[in-house]
This record gives sequence, structure tokens and C-alpha cells, in this order.
Amino acid sequence: MSNNKLLKNLKELVKLPKNVTIGAYKVELVRIPHDVAYESSDYQGSFVSKPPLKIYLDEEIIDMGGMDAVNLVIHEFCHLGFYQYGMKDKEEEHIVNSYGNFLTELLMRSELKEWLLWQMTKS
Repeated sequence: MSNNKLLKNLKELVKLPKNVTIGAYKVELVRIPHDVAYESSDYQGSFVSKPPLKIYLDEEIIDMGGMDAVNLVIHEFCHLGFYQYGMKDKEEEHIVNSYGNFLTELLMRSELKEWLLWQMTKS
């Protein structure tokens, strides 16, 4: 089996989770067709802060994997962090501390950990 085929098969095993829990917040990850993402408002992803919390992600970017997919997912989760930690109108130190805590949770304890590690090391 070629290396490319092996990587593709392994990539199928490490899928983006359907839900991610960060603290008290459970977020559903919804893959949307590329055309829908760009026709509706020219975006690659979108965080919806009304319950039930959702993050919509351009499936073409997610399927390509790699740096762009990781950037998109982390970007949208940063919107959750902004919402979760109530950072509107906060001082710089509060914002930096909140994002440090939030990103630690995202990278170390969430259901995204395995997918992010795969994307960063194998993609």
C-alpha cells in the first residue's frame, strides 16, 4: 500500500468530532457544503451563540485538512471563547488570560484533541 493511500485510510479514522464540550458548553460541529458557505455570506465558518450552540464549517476546507482546516476550526472556537468568557469590553490582560485558559481546554481536554494532533502531524 502506498504512503498516500495509507495516510488517506488513517485520515478516515481520525474524523472531526460531531460535538465538542468546553467547560459547561457543548457545541455541535456542522459541516456545510462549500457553495452554501460562500453563497450565503462568503464565510468559511460561523459560530452561533444561541442555544443549541453550533459551529458551521465549510466541508471542503475540513476535507482538505492541514493548516487551513486547523485555522478555521480554532478561529471559530475562539468565537466560543469570546462568548464563554464574556470578553466584550474587557481589558487586555483579562482577554489574554481567558484565551490562554480557553485554548488549553480546547487543545488538551476536548474531543478535538485527536483530530488537531492528526492534522498537525500527519496532514
